[in-house]
Amino acid sequence: MNSIVPRLSSFSGFKFLLLLAALPALASASDVQAWVVLNPVSPAETIFSTDVAEKNNLIRGNWKVSGSGVIQTESGADTGLLHRMILPLPTGGVLRMLAVTPEEVKARLKAGYVTEGAVGYVSLKSAPGLVPVIRFSKADRFLWLISAADQAWATKNGWTREKAVFWLAVDTYR
Repeated sequence: MNSIVPRLSSFSGFKFLLLLAALPALASASDVQAWVVLNPVSPAETIFSTDVAEKNNLIRGNWKVSGSGVIQTESGADTGLLHRMILPLPTGGVLRMLAVTPEEVKARLKAGYVTEGAVGYVSLKSAPGLVPVIRFSKADRFLWLISAADQAWATKNGWTREKAVFWLAVDTYR
């Protein structure tokens, strides 16, 4: 058996197979397609989804896609883990929240929000190839919008533009 090991270690095909086996560990984070879906009917709300079935069900219910992009499954420089959160209301329904920093998640949990789940990593800074997701507010409600037309609709309907909260990579799935 000792005579086989030197022959295999010097064989270039064997070295190639060892390198090939190491590739999954060297691979970068996976891209995940995501959508910001808007319900323009009162009370207006948005849902951030990475689930195509959820997005399609919302569209069948007369919601519309405000925009789409790509998120990552692993953290990187200047990224935050995006959490979908809800606050059940005593009168029925929920308030929705998207939180991207640990401090914001902690504050929302303290305020009674429940985490629906973490959906992936988004950019916390603008850069070429990224689209902003803009947060709007009205009383105790929030909307997150991408499309300029949806942003104009929100402003016309009394929503206040706050800021770009996070950025998505340009959707390469279109």
